[in-house]
Amino acid sequence: MNKRFYLSTQKDRNAEAIPLLEALKTRGWDRTFDWAGREASSDSEYADLAVAEIAGIRDADVVIVILPGGRGTHVEIGAALAMGKSIILHAPNRKVLESPYPCAFHYHPTVKLLFSEQLDVERVLACIIR
Repeated sequence: MNKRFYLSTQKDRNAEAIPLLEALKTRGWDRTFDWAGREASSDSEYADLAVAEIAGIRDADVVIVILPGGRGTHVEIGAALAMGKSIILHAPNRKVLESPYPCAFHYHPTVKLLFSEQLDVERVLACIIR
């Protein structure tokens, strides 16, 4: 069975993750849920999307977070932590982690922090492919 991942980032930054998504796919990884093309306009559609995103996190072997994220990114981090998932958190710098104030969950022992101005695909892959 292929390894599975969930990607969390700001919706309008999904294109930035394409090189990582392609690299994971070529290495046999499956994305558990692709929220990028999903739109919701009613309460029930938002509810369905929330259920699907949580299921995607549950079904993942690892959750990859690219900061800065959107409104749901930290909810996804919290869900992943509560489910005991491995988390790779990529940020351009430490300032992103501290603005507007530090978040203790970024430093949880199951979170692997990576910093580089541009998404460092090789470093992310090195954290999850063994």
